Amino acid sequence: MKWPRFIVTGWWLLSMALFSSGCPAGDDSLRGWIGHHHNELVQTWGAPTQETMLPDGGGLLLYSHNWDNGYGRHTCRREFVTDAQGVIRSSSSEGC
Repeated sequence: MKWPRFIVTGWWLLSMALFSSGCPAGDDSLRGWIGHHHNELVQTWGAPTQETMLPDGGGLLLYSHNWDNGYGRHTCRREFVTDAQGVIRSSSSEGC
């Protein structure tokens, strides 16, 4: 069966948007955690891949996962920085 051109084109555009749009949750979703306690994040997302204490008493929570999209292996990193009270003050993502 030959698919109509508009369906193929639409599917291709949707696929490209999903693969190039950054982290699946998006940066807005990460920023939404700012002001929340890190325990809320861990309760929702599970244990981080890595947790590091910072010299100022705050912390860095790293969530990382790898995947292969058929063109190569990729790593998505989502980081949250907390203050000494455990409140998330910033977030970032890379390679998602």
